[in-house]
Formats: sequence, structure tokens, C-alpha cells
Amino acid sequence: MNNPFHLSFVVPELRLTEDFYVNFLGCKKGRDTGEWIDIIFFGHQLTLHQETETMKAKSIDHFGVILSKVEWLSISEKVKGANITFELLPSEKVNEDNSESGKFIIKDPAGNLLEFKFYSKVPALVEA
Repeated sequence: MNNPFHLSFVVPELRLTEDFYVNFLGCKKGRDTGEWIDIIFFGHQLTLHQETETMKAKSIDHFGVILSKVEWLSISEKVKGANITFELLPSEKVNEDNSESGKFIIKDPAGNLLEFKFYSKVPALVEA
């Protein structure tokens, strides 16, 4: 990946959200000041800030990641096994060019919507 993105947001419970990203999704933890932490989200940098009186948490409409089908299925099964509610159930389809794609959406503990996708043939729009 040539150009990872950085996304920073405030969460109501920093350690609960850290646990979700690191221990549930398997992301790596980067810097940790006690007030904010970096999470390496599938090669991208999330900076999670603990909510304060002056910095309130607001959920993000949605963001996500494009994975291989194997990774996508693995996380989907993990979500099912943990009884996490799917905001959008996993769905797969065959596209006009006979390639496959799929997606599902879940919420993190801060209420942010996370979209997980896969494409068997990555569209030119998202190729590096």
C-alpha cells in the first residue's frame, strides 16, 4: 500500500474501543499516551482520542476496508461467533463481469459504522 490514510476521532471509552480493534479485529496498537492511541487498521492509521469535557465523541457515518475474500469471511464468522449485530448482513454477489464482491457493516463500541468489503477483481477505481 503506497498511501495509507489517517483518520482521527473521539470515543467515549478509549480502552473498550482499543480492545475491539486490537483484540477482536486483530489490528496492531501503535503509540499510546493514555489519552489517545494509534491503531493500525489494516495498514491505515486510526487515532482514537478519549472523550473529555471539551472534546465530545461523535460517531462517524461509516468507513471501512477492502479485504481479500478469505479475510472478509474470517471476520464475518468472527462477528457471528461474538454475537455482534450486523448493521448490514454479509452479502455476496456476482458482478456483470462475473467477478464476485461482498460487504457487511458492523458498529464498533463507539457507535462508528465499519464497512468490510471484498472484490475478487479490484475495480480500477480503487487500484493503486
